[in-house]
Amino acid sequence: MKKLTPPNVDFATALASAISGIGSEAVRISHINAFADPVAIEENYASCAKAATLYAEPKIAAVGDPVVYNGLSKSQLTKLYTQYFVPENKPARRLYEAIKVSANGKCPLCGGVGHVHTLDHYLPKANFPLYSVMPVNLVPCCRDCNSEKLNAFAVVQEKQTLHPYFDHDKFFLERWVGARVIQTMPPVVEYFVMPPDHWHENEKARVHAHFSEYGLADKFSIEAAADLPETIQTRRTTMFLNTPAEFSRYLAEKGRNTALPINNWRRVMFNALAADDWFCNQLFDEA
Repeated sequence: MKKLTPPNVDFATALASAISGIGSEAVRISHINAFADPVAIEENYASCAKAATLYAEPKIAAVGDPVVYNGLSKSQLTKLYTQYFVPENKPARRLYEAIKVSANGKCPLCGGVGHVHTLDHYLPKANFPLYSVMPVNLVPCCRDCNSEKLNAFAVVQEKQTLHPYFDHDKFFLERWVGARVIQTMPPVVEYFVMPPDHWHENEKARVHAHFSEYGLADKFSIEAAADLPETIQTRRTTMFLNTPAEFSRYLAEKGRNTALPINNWRRVMFNALAADDWFCNQLFDEA
């Protein structure tokens, strides 16, 4: 929903920082020796992410503790994150915080509805432990988006959610979220997916998957329900004498607010309100 600049720290640096927090010298050395070429690992990840083929990466079973990479087990790789990257007393914590603040406090997965609370593993560490501390696999996100996704990940391209660091600009610059007004009192704004016709079918499917995975229809409608009374009050008071066409133009102007992303729930809401004749003809007279 919101494009992010990839972290300016590479996998090799993140690994070195996490490994430096390991207390046992023997364990530290075994980890250093295992990761002889972190650059190649990161280049492969980035290449797959740009091609939207991360779904094809080899997946480790969620249960058990198999050896995954150069003698390192799944648990050893996931501990790099849970025990040596996240804890506040570890050297790598500064990298964790730097990635968190890169989204300016707004969750990119739900278009800024939620506030950043944690980091989400785009490829879940339970199934892809090799990438547990790879910065470009760590996305700032809100508590809701993190808990809704958990360890879910697509096994086909069409089900892949959007990757804020690597996906094509079209997903962030072209409108694919729509809304309609439900003509009740009070009115309700309902959101849906409406990708451009010229997109490939798998691209259309991916935004449907993202919208569904993160429950954006409900999230956006809840935000609209809290915001709409202000617009209704404006119509009742300062714009009571304006014609429906004038009120529609006012709403459309608010929908052109380029300070907000094109698929932001508020921009989409105002565009839907402006286009709805029933809504624009209402005076919402409390009497």
